[in-house]
Amino acid sequence: MMMMEGSLLRITLTLLLSLVTIHPPPNFCTAHSDSEVRCIESDRHALLNFKHDLLDPSNRLASWASDMDCCDWVGVLCHNVTGHILQLRLKSFPPLYDKFTINDDAHWDAQYEAYERSVFGGKINPSLLDLKHLIYLDLSFNYFNGTQIPKFLGSMESLRYLNLSSGGFGGLIPHQLGNLSNLQYLNLGFDYFESNNLYVKNLQWLSGLPLLQHLDLSYVNLSQASNWLQDINKLPSLSELRLSYCQLSRFIPPPIPSINFSSLTTLDLSFNYLQNTSILFWVFDLHNLVSLDLSQNQFQGPIPVHLQNLTSLRHLNLYDNSFNSSIPNWLYSFSHLELLNLGFNNLQGTISSAIENLTSAISIDLSGNELEGKVPRSLGNLCNLREIRLSLNKWSQEISEIFESLSGCVSNGLELLEMDNAQLSGHLTDDLGQFKNLVILSLGSNSISGPIPWSIGNLSSLRSLDLESNQINGTLPQSFGQLSKLESLYIGLNMLKGVVLEVHFANLMRLKRLVASQTQLTLEVSDNWTPPFQLNHLDLGS
Repeated sequence: MMMMEGSLLRITLTLLLSLVTIHPPPNFCTAHSDSEVRCIESDRHALLNFKHDLLDPSNRLASWASDMDCCDWVGVLCHNVTGHILQLRLKSFPPLYDKFTINDDAHWDAQYEAYERSVFGGKINPSLLDLKHLIYLDLSFNYFNGTQIPKFLGSMESLRYLNLSSGGFGGLIPHQLGNLSNLQYLNLGFDYFESNNLYVKNLQWLSGLPLLQHLDLSYVNLSQASNWLQDINKLPSLSELRLSYCQLSRFIPPPIPSINFSSLTTLDLSFNYLQNTSILFWVFDLHNLVSLDLSQNQFQGPIPVHLQNLTSLRHLNLYDNSFNSSIPNWLYSFSHLELLNLGFNNLQGTISSAIENLTSAISIDLSGNELEGKVPRSLGNLCNLREIRLSLNKWSQEISEIFESLSGCVSNGLELLEMDNAQLSGHLTDDLGQFKNLVILSLGSNSISGPIPWSIGNLSSLRSLDLESNQINGTLPQSFGQLSKLESLYIGLNMLKGVVLEVHFANLMRLKRLVASQTQLTLEVSDNWTPPFQLNHLDLGS
């Protein structure tokens, strides 16, 4: 087994697990009486043969026994009248990244090892061809050790849903999949294992899938498919297209007479290093687009003005490019926008007060730019906003002003505030206590001074607090002991001093990481004190 890639894959993993609705919805049976129809005998034998060639190290298919009704087997769904098998759901479930949980390495490794022990492997037996009524097949997040996707899957004419994503397959994707004329959902993408090396020579076979609504080829090598855009343009029903990390930069698609993507609502072209925004000529005409991901493509210059045509956008991700303009004024008029990620570009200038027009915004990421000036007070009027990331900019502002700017309705629901390394100064004030739903607060590597206010204890939802590398002085308030959900605490490299008592840790039962190096705090506890937490990372250096 190959270990998974870095945390970036963990973050993007949740973007690649969406499902399509199959119409009409089939009727399923999950239990039987003696008078009810049971599964077809030929279907039972087909599944037993399929199981014979599978590797099942954790015995997940223990229920697949010859003396049991196969409609009661794990992962099997049958029609409640005919008894024919309609769905085979054998997906494995890897650990997922949770941005609100401190995923320490030891815990993650344990979860991943458990996942590795549970995945299916081996071979896919052609006996699946005997399941004539199968419309749904999900073998995703298993590990088939680099074997080629079986050509015979292209003969399963009833399939409407096929998900082989992160299945550990390799080699050439068989063009026979183009024979699945009833297919609505096809997911062959996302490289959860480093060993995946799926590729295509062309995508002409897609023309045989006129009903396809969801196509995910993320991490499939398309560098030989010079006509990828023209071939995908032959899918009139397509609503979701994901081509992340497909090595598309080799061929710049020529203009095509007409774009047939009138139904397209989701487009992911991230991690393709396209560099030149001219490749996006066809994207600017997708007026029904709801989600657009162009992150990590090395685009330069200003943010393309033609993006203003996409007025239906709810998710716009331009993360980690080299855009070097100011934030364009037209962007502030996108009232439907829920997620805006402009992080890690070279954007300059200030944030306009017109940002209050983004009334639907839930998450705004402007971190890692050259923005300056002040965070506008109008940001506090975005009542739906849950996440604000403004780190690694040049705000040159007092932290008390930031808290005051965010004291509007945004303070009621704000869950994440990241402003580390943002040239902030001034004192922490009791206004901090108004953000009662904060889960993550990151203010590290600034010039914040003064004591930590007692109101810190009001942040009852807080899981991660980073105040490291500031000039904070005074002692640690005993209200810290009220933070019962705190998992990670970074207060090192400050001017803190005084005594830390048992009461400071009274309810910190979930604490996993504590960094208090280079402070003058003194720990005074009884000889028989047992901490209510179990740390996996402790730094008390100097």
